[in-house]
Amino acid sequence: MITVVTGPPCSGKSTYVRSHARPGDIIIDFDVMAQAFGSPNPHDHSQATRHVTIMARRAAIAAAVTVTATDVWIVDCNISRDRLLAYQRVGARIVGLDADKAELHRRAGMERPTLWHRLIDEWVPVAVQVPAVDASRDW
Repeated sequence: MITVVTGPPCSGKSTYVRSHARPGDIIIDFDVMAQAFGSPNPHDHSQATRHVTIMARRAAIAAAVTVTATDVWIVDCNISRDRLLAYQRVGARIVGLDADKAELHRRAGMERPTLWHRLIDEWVPVAVQVPAVDASRDW
């Protein structure tokens, strides 16, 4: 099964995936991939690293949606309408996380670059309604 986890920055998408994925599952998470490509920071990557990670992530998602032997987890903060339709075509389950803006900003202040505050304020939910899961970290 393919599970796409979405939500605003700092809503706990990566934490949710880490707590639900099993050994052997495929996990596609931009920040984890960027660090694998050499970024020294968990959330603040150089332009070159971002570019390589974007290209690799696209290829990984295209390959992963053809996998049937294991579960696939995709962290996708900003699902475009086209990507949403592609996910729906392969029967992906969409999990939406949310938290109030004050909590998101509190989390951003702990470990994220200043840019994250703007990203939180500008985040737009997925084009179709996705039932939200409480983003408290009690999973």
